[in-house]
Amino acid sequence: MATYKGIQGYSVQKLSSDPTAEDAVGQLWYNSSAGKFKIATEGAGAWATGGALNTGRYQIQNAGSQTAALAQGGQNPPGNAPDFLKTELYDGTAWTEVNDSPQGRRNGAGAGTTSAAWVANGWNPGPALTSDSKEWDGTSWTDGGDPNTDKQGCRGTGTLTAGLKVGGNDPPPLTGNTETYDGTSWTETGNALNTARGGIGMVGTTTAALCVGGDQGTIVEEYDGSTWTEIADINSTHNQCGASCQGSITSALVFGGEPATAITELWNGTSWTEVGDLGTARDAIAGAGTATAALAFGGNPSPARTYTEEWADPVYTNKTVTVS
Repeated sequence: MATYKGIQGYSVQKLSSDPTAEDAVGQLWYNSSAGKFKIATEGAGAWATGGALNTGRYQIQNAGSQTAALAQGGQNPPGNAPDFLKTELYDGTAWTEVNDSPQGRRNGAGAGTTSAAWVANGWNPGPALTSDSKEWDGTSWTDGGDPNTDKQGCRGTGTLTAGLKVGGNDPPPLTGNTETYDGTSWTETGNALNTARGGIGMVGTTTAALCVGGDQGTIVEEYDGSTWTEIADINSTHNQCGASCQGSITSALVFGGEPATAITELWNGTSWTEVGDLGTARDAIAGAGTATAALAFGGNPSPARTYTEEWADPVYTNKTVTVS
């Protein structure tokens, strides 16, 4: 009878505990404690449940990564003013409420990290549009430079000292306006989107960014620091969607959208592919992280959601080998 060693060229290890799946992909071993043969596999990306927000909200201003994210403002119907002010930080396990912003907002733009971020524009509980911006230093909010236009529905990406803010509606018309932030002041670049829109997903930096979806359909545009160019469309409409804001023009994730959907799409620099759905369909959802480690939080439908989901791609698993 053939042996495993004769077929595969190596002996099966006997281990008392399983190794880390990521480090052992393709390897077979015998777990002596469990009395089972095991193998490590690499699977397609998937969403898993994370720690819930302390306050359910939608149209949150977002920043950060999967393990260090910031949620500022947003609305919990019927529009309680304190919710527009709230700030929460995520550590990869749980959200913690920290210092409020002195200016409330929802449906504005945000970007940066949990120690250096900005939020700008949006709708405040006045109710009115605002051209205000605020800066976060990891502890508290202070005044930032004022954007050039009052609007909502815009989205941002980048850092505190190199931020990019795009689109939105300056009622009544939609706008393709593009502004950059240097940590002191906002500058209108004059390089507008080819298709004006709001509710978009934003990914990248001030010199290499993607503007995805929004309220004008499946359009995607790429920015090189001076010009927006239309590229391959997403497969489904994602308005008021979340995106992997720390992704890149060759690796990005977009998820959720209006009407409430769980659809998630992955960009590889050439085309969009539908991948694993969110656990809960939502619109007006916030996003953070990268295309391989993203975070989705908050959103609609009413009541405003506290849900947080974490995306991992690929997913590594130790599986028991069964024979029949």
